[in-house]
Amino acid sequence: MPDHGLLFWAFAAPVLEDFAQDPIEFHGSRLLTGLLLFGIALLLCNLIYYRGRIAGSLSWGLLISGVVLLPSVSILFGTLLMFERAEQVEFCASCHVAMQAYVQDLENPDSQSLAAVHYKNRYIPRNQCYICHTSFGLFGTAQAKIAGVVDVRKYYTGTFHLPIKMREPYLNTDCLKCHAGAVKWSRLHAEFGNALLADEVSCLGCHGRDHPAHILTK
Repeated sequence: MPDHGLLFWAFAAPVLEDFAQDPIEFHGSRLLTGLLLFGIALLLCNLIYYRGRIAGSLSWGLLISGVVLLPSVSILFGTLLMFERAEQVEFCASCHVAMQAYVQDLENPDSQSLAAVHYKNRYIPRNQCYICHTSFGLFGTAQAKIAGVVDVRKYYTGTFHLPIKMREPYLNTDCLKCHAGAVKWSRLHAEFGNALLADEVSCLGCHGRDHPAHILTK
């Protein structure tokens, strides 16, 4: 007998992939490419038609658009797109040497690590690495972006050390920003909920025994 679950995923996977795709990122990246090509075309037009001379308001307009206006818009829009793309699991996995084992564990359906349990059950629908390792609010986002720039610099300059270690212990607030207030959480943690919120008791102190954050294979 065919496995209907496998058949469902075989047909549903492409649809789910399209469903989870961010339309702004998809169309924005193509718009950015179009802007860059349009800017190059303006410069070439100015160089070929006017032969590099400033011959009037139109040539000035083409020159300013191609040299100042379009590059400025492209840099701003490209930076926003890059920051958005940097939140994806695929971006984390691109640092192969440093992060490969962690992403493999995350995506391993047989792993019982906290990362894998959250990933395979879709407790976090997308950008799982970023959501778990970023504190709440605007300050948390800015802090994560700054740390990410430092990590990218260390990776490409070869100044990182294996195994990768967190700069500081994992904060309860990074778990509780999603779990606190949920009916299941409130029922099971009523006696020591305030201690968790005050960081007097660690979430990983209990959950880390059965489900460590990551289970790395050599």
